[in-house]
Amino acid sequence: MSVWGAGIFENDDALDWIYDLADSGSLARVAAALDVVVRNKDDSPELLDCRIALSAAEIIAAMHGDPSIDLPEEAEEWVGDKILENENLRFKAEEAVTIILRKSELRDKWEHSSSFEKWQSNIHNLQKRLEI
Repeated sequence: MSVWGAGIFENDDALDWIYDLADSGSLARVAAALDVVVRNKDDSPELLDCRIALSAAEIIAAMHGDPSIDLPEEAEEWVGDKILENENLRFKAEEAVTIILRKSELRDKWEHSSSFEKWQSNIHNLQKRLEI
């Protein structure tokens, strides 16, 4: 698995998930990605699950009307003119992002790197875009 930066989409796991979503995914796939982290909040959610959940949260932010400038083209096309009608998904995305930021294998990985502040800034940016 390759990582080339602190951005949410700067790793193979996130991009692979986006490509799979673009090929044959539904909103249920997005919800399922968030559920994995939310269900494991008492443990430390695993690295892969965190990267995928952050990608899913970015999809929700885009559907909420505030997409990332780094949103991959495939994700933009999948979102298209979809509008988030289920506020529970937005709340779930916010919860997953907060869990990842507070206690997760992904946070642990970045916390011990020179790019922690950059990663943390990217996560805070996503949190703000998920707010009403």
